[in-house]
Amino acid sequence: MKTQPLRKETNCLNCGTDVPGRYCTNCGQENIVPHESFGHLVKEFAADLVHYDSKTLLTFKYLFTKPGFITKEYIAGKRVKFVHPIKLYIFASFVFFFLYFTLTAHQNDESLDKNTKEQVETARRQNKEVFASLPDSIKSGSLSTGDWFRRLSAVDSKEQYDSLQDALPKEYRDNRMQRKMARYFFNASKTEDGQTKEGKSHAQEELFQHNYPKMMFVLLPLFALYLRWMYDKKKWFYADHAIFSVHIHVFFFLFFLVCTALDTLFHIEVFTSWGLLVIFAYLVISLKNMYGQSWGKSLLKGALVTFAYLITLLIVFICFVLTMTLLIA
Repeated sequence: MKTQPLRKETNCLNCGTDVPGRYCTNCGQENIVPHESFGHLVKEFAADLVHYDSKTLLTFKYLFTKPGFITKEYIAGKRVKFVHPIKLYIFASFVFFFLYFTLTAHQNDESLDKNTKEQVETARRQNKEVFASLPDSIKSGSLSTGDWFRRLSAVDSKEQYDSLQDALPKEYRDNRMQRKMARYFFNASKTEDGQTKEGKSHAQEELFQHNYPKMMFVLLPLFALYLRWMYDKKKWFYADHAIFSVHIHVFFFLFFLVCTALDTLFHIEVFTSWGLLVIFAYLVISLKNMYGQSWGKSLLKGALVTFAYLITLLIVFICFVLTMTLLIA
């Protein structure tokens, strides 16, 4: 393919700087005639595509094989060969949340077998019998979270739920948080403006899914803040911790997505359970490679930042649920 010919003039069309050779020393634009051939356009597109793909592949290669290496290189100024952290996070989070909710929705649909679905439908058709039997079933022992939701789904209205709670001994009644969750459940399920229960529930689920990425976006800078508290403030800037936080989250998104896909494929939960341990080990290795401290300190700080992160995640999630409860109450 022929090279696009140079202009006779030596002034750069982009910035006006004198161009002694083929490329402008000020802005880098090629001093070629502005009317490009179609072949040259195709060549430029192919070059940009290959260049971008090579950066992406190289970034993912080191992200998975050398924990903490990309962050260290990026902070040292070696940035051209890697994808920008913000672009990397946006891409990884989009892929994760889109595919993760698709996979988990499929899992939830298949988690209830035919017999369980028939039992739930029968319970809803026979409200009085179910209502009368619930106290006995609750008295038989403490309910698991799954059983609590099944009992809740068998009750058709908030009024019926309140009546049931009043009829139970105090030691068997739901706690304050369960009552708030039950209120949210019935408000989200009721018919409003002609909208069906299923449509309302689906809308609430979509609202949660759309806001969950926002919750994670809030947690990312907090993760970096916890690291700033743990390491030398004179040696490391907050931006350094933020870049490290981005790379850790990107690894979590992609690796946990693979584990979820494997669990969905084989109808088990082994991969995600062990995957969380792998992610924690990856965090400790990354801390060791990035900050250069001993294995003992890296393990301790990895455990501390993970604990703080999980507590923060729980608080953010509770605030989110309560906010949604108040909005729809």
